[in-house]
Amino acid sequence: MLSGDAGRPHGHCIEGLGILPTAGAVRLRGGADRVEGTVEVYANGAWGAVCSSHWDDADVAVVCHQLQLGGVARAWTRAYFGEGSGPVLLDEVRCTGNELAIEECPKGSWGEHNCGHGEDAGVSCTPLTDGVLRLAGGKDSHEGRLEVYYGGQWGTVCDDGWTELNAHVVCRQLGFR
Repeated sequence: MLSGDAGRPHGHCIEGLGILPTAGAVRLRGGADRVEGTVEVYANGAWGAVCSSHWDDADVAVVCHQLQLGGVARAWTRAYFGEGSGPVLLDEVRCTGNELAIEECPKGSWGEHNCGHGEDAGVSCTPLTDGVLRLAGGKDSHEGRLEVYYGGQWGTVCDDGWTELNAHVVCRQLGFR
């Protein structure tokens, strides 16, 4: 098996291109760079989308790991990075976060879904650099305690003097609209 970056599938040789994806390969499409985008999986000879029903940070952690991207894994829903190509191939993905590939995760049957491309799943795998922010301890990826990465570790941001304006800035930094 050959490995590539997030924009290149993993697989076997093919005429002209040199790579043919294997079943269960993943790629990201439509993001600003190679570490984010709409998730697409390869099955039965075609690329297709993943529905964002129950899509969460545990699912995204597996996708980032499968693509060999480290950092902060964040789930995006409702075709945030645009609609995927091909058919919707996966729905009801429920990874624990410990799987090595999305095909190992509990999920609906391949090709069976109850959603359209407007619900395509997305992912961002933000590299860990000083100043990266995350929300921790919330019920979902849109709430929680604000933490900042600095000097190789995560720390909590003190709320002394914290204002609503600060919260709006952080929300924009985290990609919320």
